[in-house]
Amino acid sequence: MWYLLTDDHWAILEPLVAQAKQFTGGQPPRLSDRMFFEAILYWARTGIPWRDLPSEFGAWDAVYHRFGRWARSGSLRRLFELLTANPDLGDVRRILVDSTVVRAHQHAAGARRKKKRSGRHEVLAVRVLAAAGAG
Repeated sequence: MWYLLTDDHWAILEPLVAQAKQFTGGQPPRLSDRMFFEAILYWARTGIPWRDLPSEFGAWDAVYHRFGRWARSGSLRRLFELLTANPDLGDVRRILVDSTVVRAHQHAAGARRKKKRSGRHEVLAVRVLAAAGAG
């Protein structure tokens, strides 16, 4: 399995994750925070359905529901704000492009071109010219 977070990355990210958490009570999750974020990065990088997450990340639905809780509670937004404000990251910018917002022109998909039909006015003009003996 190819992981994206190096030890140096996680050293910066770990305290920010702890700060961003809205709720710290309850039973601790089986999947560590680092592996949870690895699972999210894997999902975002590959674009696979949640059910196809590799077993190294544990139960797919646990990752899915945990991600939903982070998004709904505002913890994920807070984490991104903390990452942006962190001077250790310098000018690093983050972007995630979801394929549902990327559109291609219809001709890029191999759509057939419509045949150009002569409009009604063009046909009428030809008939008038033919009747007048102009051509």
